[in-house]
Amino acid sequence: MGALPASSTSMKTGASPFPKSAEPSVERSFCQMIRSAFLILAVASLAPLQAVADPPTAHLPMAFEATIEPGDTLDSVLGHAGIPATIRAEAALALSGVYDLTDLRPGHRIEWAAASGDSASLTRLSLFVEDGVEIALRFDGPLAAQRIDPPVRETDRRETLTLDGTLYDALTARNAPERFAVDLTAVLAGQVDFRRDLKGGETFALVWQEDQLPDGSIAGEPRLSYARLELRDRVLELVATEAAGPVIVFEDGEAVQRSAAPILGARLSSVFGRRNHPVLGGVRMHTGIDYAAPVGTEVSATGAGRVIFAGSIRGYGTTIDIDHGGGVVTRYAHLSEIAEDVRVGSRVKAGDEIGAVGATGLVSGPNLHYEVRVDGRPVDPKDQDALPEQEIASADDLNALATWRSETGFISGTDGERG
Repeated sequence: MGALPASSTSMKTGASPFPKSAEPSVERSFCQMIRSAFLILAVASLAPLQAVADPPTAHLPMAFEATIEPGDTLDSVLGHAGIPATIRAEAALALSGVYDLTDLRPGHRIEWAAASGDSASLTRLSLFVEDGVEIALRFDGPLAAQRIDPPVRETDRRETLTLDGTLYDALTARNAPERFAVDLTAVLAGQVDFRRDLKGGETFALVWQEDQLPDGSIAGEPRLSYARLELRDRVLELVATEAAGPVIVFEDGEAVQRSAAPILGARLSSVFGRRNHPVLGGVRMHTGIDYAAPVGTEVSATGAGRVIFAGSIRGYGTTIDIDHGGGVVTRYAHLSEIAEDVRVGSRVKAGDEIGAVGATGLVSGPNLHYEVRVDGRPVDPKDQDALPEQEIASADDLNALATWRSETGFISGTDGERG
């Protein structure tokens, strides 16, 4: 075997193959690589654990909503959603300070939010009721409800119609308030019979105000300012200078009646005369007229006078009698309540609120029984002579009449040919 080369004999086990001057820097680089690798592995192993334990949406509240159906209550809806009874009771108590929960109706909405979808961790609750009103309740502090009214814009509307059918049909064809058909029939009943006196082709003009919500829907009740019915032989006009006050009826420009309907927007459910009694049965004399309306609907005095009775009468239930002088008394019966300032001896004006519709006494459902007595004898309230003339039209009424005539293009017979 030959001898090894001299260069091979100089290498020893563990000796560095690199020049002596390069050994420290190479070793440091190698160690840094090892540490970097361990660091990358550690970060990579921790990152997935953080993502699973704390996703970005883990604590965001979840929103829910429900629409009130017939037979539903706030408690039943929230109970079906799994909200505990204690929370439901606390929410109902807070909400009732702002809104009567018995007024919830089909179509109203309930919205609420719960942290992480946990029904026991409510963060807010809102009722969306009539006219876009929101009753809001928050749970991030002491429970307190807040009523939030939407912004409304008052708009004026004017319509001139030609009656080829019923007034109701003419109003609906122009998207005018249908309730005006009832209101005008009641107020003008002493001057015109809408079933017999209208032959077709009559001109009817209306001016009213309504409150419009941001979505274009109408809030509250429309307010009639002026109406004109041009018959073949005369012209009837109605002027209301106050939204809830009395109205003046003019015939051919002369004030003939100052009064208020006892109730607005209600259906005439029974007229004066003999009828089958809805509770007692048999044919009996009905001494007034009835207006069907929900409990709580405002009832107004039809004329100025003095309250001579405010209490309960068998059969009539809760009742108010007003003496208008000249032997004329009006009666308002089956009320649910009497206004706080109405008592025996109180003076009232036409249009003053005196009570609210109810179902007291012998009735089959909520309604107002309105009766007129002359010298103690019941007469038909639609008789134009039932209530004596009490006041003439004021200067404001006459100015309003001239304004609305001008704005609706009417020329009186004394100024020239009617148009």
